[in-house]
Amino acid sequence: MEANPINDWKSNIARNTINIVIVGKVGQGKSATGNNILGSEVFETKLYRSRVPCCCDIERIIRKDGRIINVIDTPEHHSTMQE
Repeated sequence: MEANPINDWKSNIARNTINIVIVGKVGQGKSATGNNILGSEVFETKLYRSRVPCCCDIERIIRKDGRIINVIDTPEHHSTMQE
């Protein structure tokens, strides 16, 4: 079986990638949690945010060991259940 560098690369990326999606209500610390996971202030926290985002924000870090971590910060989660 002959090696395929493109498929080998894609397979290696998939094994080394972690995707984290943060959901919850406004003001519950989603952006701050994402910043903590990534180790830097990349998501705008509510204290500084002038408006609630209407779409997801994604940030990525590549660790020294080659692992890729994608963190997705979502807008307020709307539940169909009444509280």
